[in-house]
Amino acid sequence: MASTRISAPMRGVTYQLSRLSIRQDALSARYTKSLSSFARSISTSTASKASVSSITRSVNDYVPVKPLEDQTVFATIHQFPSLEPLRFESYPANHLHLPTRRDILHRAVIYEGDMTRLGTASTKTRHEIRGSARKVRPQKGSGRARLGDKKSPMLRGGGVAFGPQPRDFATDLQKKVYDLAWRTALSYRFRKGELIIVDNAMEIESPSTRLLDDIFKHHEKLRGKGRSLLVTLEERPLLEQALIEMDRGEQTLTWEEVDVKNLLELSRVIIERDALHNILLTHQEDLTHKAITPWHKSLIRSSPPEELESTIGWQEFRALSLTDPKEHEAARADAYESVASTRYAYAESLSTGPKRNGLTVSAYNLLAEAKELQFAQKTGLPFREYTSLIDGLDASEVASSFPRIQALDYQINVKSDLAATAAETSRLKGEELMIDVRELEVQKLEIQYEAALLSAQVYEHVAEAQSLAAEEIAAEDSLSLASSERTNVDMLELQMLEARLEVAKQKFLVAGLKNDFARQKKAQEEVRQCTELAEAKRAEVEAWDAQMAELGEVEAEVPAEVEESRTEPVVEAKKEERK
Repeated sequence: MASTRISAPMRGVTYQLSRLSIRQDALSARYTKSLSSFARSISTSTASKASVSSITRSVNDYVPVKPLEDQTVFATIHQFPSLEPLRFESYPANHLHLPTRRDILHRAVIYEGDMTRLGTASTKTRHEIRGSARKVRPQKGSGRARLGDKKSPMLRGGGVAFGPQPRDFATDLQKKVYDLAWRTALSYRFRKGELIIVDNAMEIESPSTRLLDDIFKHHEKLRGKGRSLLVTLEERPLLEQALIEMDRGEQTLTWEEVDVKNLLELSRVIIERDALHNILLTHQEDLTHKAITPWHKSLIRSSPPEELESTIGWQEFRALSLTDPKEHEAARADAYESVASTRYAYAESLSTGPKRNGLTVSAYNLLAEAKELQFAQKTGLPFREYTSLIDGLDASEVASSFPRIQALDYQINVKSDLAATAAETSRLKGEELMIDVRELEVQKLEIQYEAALLSAQVYEHVAEAQSLAAEEIAAEDSLSLASSERTNVDMLELQMLEARLEVAKQKFLVAGLKNDFARQKKAQEEVRQCTELAEAKRAEVEAWDAQMAELGEVEAEVPAEVEESRTEPVVEAKKEERK
């Protein structure tokens, strides 16, 4: 029966096909006979304006298509940080010119995301909770639901039923697929012109945020707006420190830290040539069909920043970046001053020219930055915040906003109250506590004095750098700020000497109340010395004020034409005097 059912349809199909061939022959014969009476002869002569070309193709003209593994592409090698093109370099097409496979990239990104999941969520079951195993209430008779012990998941404070436990979320992905995803991501960036290969080490001469910001602005002019991922061969501490201070620390990774997701995130990828070599070398198992050990010394390349090693101060900056973070800020100002003095001494040995001028400007800027760091360490307030406050407030009002001054003010208030309370019962005890109050006031004035001195030095160094850079108007403004700070220095020094005199007098008073003649004599000598120093400083300040007042009167009497001609010599005289 089965054979009958199968053969019947087959006979029907054969019959239909045979009928179709017969009908086609009949139709063709019929239409040929009917059309023959209407046919016209077709001329085969060549038209007057037509040209006949013989199309011949030989076997030797055939160009076979090369497989992808035999093709090469040319990549431009650039110079960092200018991104100036240097030369072309060929790479295999299956490294940097693969077609974009969204499915492969998606699998790699999911694989990396699963690898980074911690899976540390943990809850305790009823068997891990501490508590009594006594049954909470009787099984029957209470009219309520039956319960076991207090560790039951149905009670507050009990265990958790089916809660999360520590687990590994990592998934599996074939090594060959993952290597293909790496090269696909690089090829995607390369085909879009967003893979910039640099020949030298991506390191900067100093951890300056201003310098790095200028570099990024230059890159945006060349390549368009957007952030760049900097893939380096080794750790570049100066570059990393500057990026961290700019709150952009995620923009630099070594070739061992980067992954496929990082290559696809930011606007462009700037990679060192040797770092790209190492990445391609360790992600080509699907091409070589064998695992290559990525840590073999003959395969992995290393590239120290040789161009920067000759820069004066670069070694000090690198050593500073590698110091312990707890000691970093304390050693930063000293390192800046050391590098500035070295650069200034080297500049003095050069002949007059742009290189000498540039090194001198760099030395003055480093000195100014070192003084700013010392100012922040001394007062607890960054120098930039101080400059923003000094514009609208008096110097004493600005000093009261220093964190260290505020801490000393609090201690002075507390100890003054204690001294007043103790004086009600014992005058000696109250006077002894007042010595501490006077000494705290001296410390407060010392901080103000050093802050004014450091700020004056900052303005003076900045003025020197601006003068060498031919910014005369800015240099005059900086000199005027330095002059006002120097005036504050003189006044604060006088107040500090007077405060030390008060401390010596207080010690003399306490020694007299104690009938301690040895200490009284020593305190009397301190009073004499402090008095002499204070009187000498007061005479110096008064003489300076008189000189400035006389100079102001003379300038008021000079006509405007003469004043314009004398402006530059007066500024130069002030510079020399401040030096």
